[in-house]
Amino acid sequence: MLKDFLPKKRHVVNRINAARYLKTLAELETPQDQFYYLRGLNAFVFEEMILTALKKHGFKIIRNKRYTGDGGIDGRAYKNDQHYLIQAKRYRKHINPAHVTEFAEICKRRKGKGLFVHTGRTGAMSREITRGVDIEMISGDRLLKLLLDARPKQTFSIQTLANSIFGKMDG
Repeated sequence: MLKDFLPKKRHVVNRINAARYLKTLAELETPQDQFYYLRGLNAFVFEEMILTALKKHGFKIIRNKRYTGDGGIDGRAYKNDQHYLIQAKRYRKHINPAHVTEFAEICKRRKGKGLFVHTGRTGAMSREITRGVDIEMISGDRLLKLLLDARPKQTFSIQTLANSIFGKMDG
């Protein structure tokens, strides 16, 4: 059935909001304001912002069919024949090293590189966990650059937005 291939309504709404919020993020004046804004977003919208930004940076994105029960992976990305597993986290302070350990184990099991994208601070213990493991931490200035370079350049029409979500449909 066609409905099995289309994203759920909640996913569509979150992708629309992600595009809107990327534009709003760029209008904030300071990095402090931008991080405050990102930390207050719905977790699923934040995930969609990350996936949308990676797509705009040339990655092929594979989104999960659901947000919860995803096995610890928020999405997958491919670029230059390399497979990446993505974990997006909103933190107010230091990231939880247990989350990094869990993600590292998943990446090792699935034989993929990891992108751990977060709004917090990366402590020494979390840095130590990623040594010798193929996980890249994206936070701080790098996170803002990823998101701000991917923001929509103009206001989307419904058709343009539908095409970006579902792909160009013939008809």
